[in-house]
Amino acid sequence: MKKLLLFFPLLSLFSFTTCGSKGDPKPPFSKLPSPPRISIIQQSFKNPVVVWQKVTTFADGRKLPIPDRVSYVVSVNFGKRKVKVDKTFFSDPIPISDGERRCYAIIAIYDSYESEPSEPVCIIGKEPIEDKPRIKEVKSGDGFVAFTFEPYHDYSVEIFKNAHPPFVKPFKTLPPGTLNFKDEAVKNGSTYTYRFRFSKDSVKGALSKAITVTPLDTTPPLPPRAPIVLKSLKGCLVIWEPSPSADVSEYRVLVKGKRFSTNGKGIYFYFPECPRGNVFVVAVDKAGNLSKPVKAKEVVDEKSCSNNGK
Repeated sequence: MKKLLLFFPLLSLFSFTTCGSKGDPKPPFSKLPSPPRISIIQQSFKNPVVVWQKVTTFADGRKLPIPDRVSYVVSVNFGKRKVKVDKTFFSDPIPISDGERRCYAIIAIYDSYESEPSEPVCIIGKEPIEDKPRIKEVKSGDGFVAFTFEPYHDYSVEIFKNAHPPFVKPFKTLPPGTLNFKDEAVKNGSTYTYRFRFSKDSVKGALSKAITVTPLDTTPPLPPRAPIVLKSLKGCLVIWEPSPSADVSEYRVLVKGKRFSTNGKGIYFYFPECPRGNVFVVAVDKAGNLSKPVKAKEVVDEKSCSNNGK
């Protein structure tokens, strides 16, 4: 009995000493932002351009509460020159010489805490591309913008469309010797800005001047065919064969300066009372261009007419 009584205090002591144990304590949260990752380095004319991914996390992987608060320090040649920037790219204002080796590393700063430097990336300067693409002709029309270049050799042509600095990801790249480019990824009435430059591997030429174009549909549709006016005791029905143009949105009936529109692509129109004077029919496309008017031929018909058609 005495042994049993002694056992209970020992059991109680053991339970109190182990209660609430959760293993080894976790390390404290990191206050340092993650190191940036450089994604692109290239020579733009005579100047190196470095681009990196935006830092959005702490070094331990947690998300930053306000990632837009991150700024960056660009370390050139392992700390010999440092530049603070707010964007995720750096266009070095100091030209690089042919054969010169220049290295870059990026440090992120968040609430005065600095990250570890990124992996350094180096570039060797090459002879710059002095020339720029020359545009011989610019055309625009219904859903397209087209460019014709003066002849050139050896280089690819990079095309930037509605782009902003740092100009590292072109909209299109044309193979060397290509003289024509047509952009059909446009909308009529919208304005587009294009820039061009020569490219050879990681060396890029200077950008051309911006060319701004607003494509518009100015081509009138083909007219409707064989319109007639069916006259009867119950009014007049104007009817015609549709225009061959695919972009027609409606038709209009013209009588002595007055205009009557069909509903959509309707190919007939009803007058409760026959109008006096000649009747003309025109096609209208989506851009509002009008076809040539076609005079309707009068035909007498005793059959009754119906309402406006579709």
